[in-house]
Amino acid sequence: MADFQDLVKKAFYLGVGAISYAGEQATDQISDLQKRAQELADEMIRRGEMTTEESRQWLDSLTNQGQGGSSSAPKDTYSGKPQVIDVQVEDEPEQNVNDLHQQVQNLEDEFRRLQDDK
Repeated sequence: MADFQDLVKKAFYLGVGAISYAGEQATDQISDLQKRAQELADEMIRRGEMTTEESRQWLDSLTNQGQGGSSSAPKDTYSGKPQVIDVQVEDEPEQNVNDLHQQVQNLEDEFRRLQDDK
């Protein structure tokens, strides 16, 4: 029974690690996109195609859309605080590794959905 509990714990920590890694990757990509948008805005200002004020408004609107601030974007109920996940271990030895992999996949899918909704 202890081996099964250890396996569940390891699978859970693997899922948490995968979610953490995905979050870091998303943050890096957002930073890169913001940098590229700033470079594009600077180039358009240099060419006279956009004023500094227009550039600032455009960059602000991109940032707001990325953070879910647009009125057309779905609102997310995520508060930014850690959420409690209730893990229940049953005394059923029939549960196998494939079931645990599916649970981890479900957690990763939920994390991606939450990130997309932001």
